Amino acid sequence: MRKKEYSIMTTEVYQTGIGQLWEKNYFDPSKPYYVKNQDCLYFNYQFQNNIFYIIDFISTEKGNNENQKSTKKTWRRFMRIIKKPDGTFQLLLDGKARDYS
Repeated sequence: MRKKEYSIMTTEVYQTGIGQLWEKNYFDPSKPYYVKNQDCLYFNYQFQNNIFYIIDFISTEKGNNENQKSTKKTWRRFMRIIKKPDGTFQLLLDGKARDYS
């Protein structure tokens, strides 16, 4: 697997029926936010138990060739954090987050 580096431009949190709850932009070139594939992204938002969220972020990827232009991509995941009967928390993603009741 080739290690790719991404520049994160925007991170957002939405709640169905409510709309946008939080947004952070990283447009200041003096304070870039870089991650590599398989790194975790930081969302400075206090997620609540058993709420269905949509998280988005926009990134650009720099190719292997220095002359190649960056590519821009919007990413979206559906998530829900649930508290299990034993007191631990579990992260549900996409279909499992949508279908949880």
